[in-house]
Amino acid sequence: MDVSGGVEAGITAIAYKVLSGRCKKADGSQALFVDVGANFGWFAILAARLGCKVIAFEPVPMFRSFFEYSVHLNDLTSLIDVRARVVSHETGKTLKMVVPARGIWGTAGIDGLNIDRAIASSKDEIEVASVRLEDEVKQDALLLKIDVEGWEWAVVKGAEQFLKNFNVENIIMEYSPGVPERHFKWDDMAATPAMLVDLIQKFGYRIGHIGDAGKHHSGGWDAPLPALREVAMDNLKYDVNDIKLWKEGKMACPTPLELTKYPMWVLCGGVPEGLNPRSLRAEIGHNTNVWAAKGTGLGADLLKLEGLSGILDPKDPVNKYFQTNQNNFGMGSRPCYHLDPAVQVKHRCKCTKEEACGEEEKAVTKAAEEGKIANNYVLP
Repeated sequence: MDVSGGVEAGITAIAYKVLSGRCKKADGSQALFVDVGANFGWFAILAARLGCKVIAFEPVPMFRSFFEYSVHLNDLTSLIDVRARVVSHETGKTLKMVVPARGIWGTAGIDGLNIDRAIASSKDEIEVASVRLEDEVKQDALLLKIDVEGWEWAVVKGAEQFLKNFNVENIIMEYSPGVPERHFKWDDMAATPAMLVDLIQKFGYRIGHIGDAGKHHSGGWDAPLPALREVAMDNLKYDVNDIKLWKEGKMACPTPLELTKYPMWVLCGGVPEGLNPRSLRAEIGHNTNVWAAKGTGLGADLLKLEGLSGILDPKDPVNKYFQTNQNNFGMGSRPCYHLDPAVQVKHRCKCTKEEACGEEEKAVTKAAEEGKIANNYVLP
């Protein structure tokens, strides 16, 4: 819960703007909100209180019990349909949910892939039947929310006919490339950016990057929504290609020989420093949040896009190395002013302590000008 007294204030503000005044249709029926990974039900309760019909999926019994209590407490049983299933790309499979007893409960997920192993904790394992969204929902939706700890790609893959045959105006989702990366699950790693590619190319969405920090900030219920930087194919082609290079052991390799005398350059590769700075992934530490909208409905009008994502702009020249973005963020959206000078240059931040990194900055600038920085590559 945020200091605002709500959950994820920035995302709540988007959901409120998208749904407010639109839950009751002209014919008197209710518009639909679909919540995949409902957890304690914050967004589902909000949507129902605004008058929307809700279909919510929450497979973890403990979370679902809190959710169902809130449904009854708010007298919303006629509007909210809670389903105890895992949403996936296959139906009729038995999947294992792992729930930590300590740490962040919200990291519960398929096979416990997003649980922080550094926190000692007992875990509950629950076997749950899977369903596909395209089999479960067969009507238009104002908003689809997906927050499933790295399993988002599977949800979208199993929603193809839903997205193709019905008008799903808005999708808000957690985007978690760090989950499959942590376990080197190469197929899932590739499927993660491919999901966003499909949303753009196959289903006609435009995508804005809310960010991880952005999900917590809001100007209030009536404040205008901030403009978001767009996640476009000009970014995602690098996300897709970096995974191929990573799997082949070629990401950010080879290191220019003259840079290997600096500690951060001894080895090539590494995330986020070794990623192409024009990618969406270059902006992400572990996970983030995105908003996709399409059509001429209110959602598309509300999604204001301003510039492109990336630590470098995709249009920057191949020999540019240091970031000049408005947030002064280095790789992984790490604020340059917070970084130790020993790692600033590797993160594409200008050196702030000459004796610590001044020589390295000059050497890297020269190598970039000579086209020797492997992950500076530019795709057509």
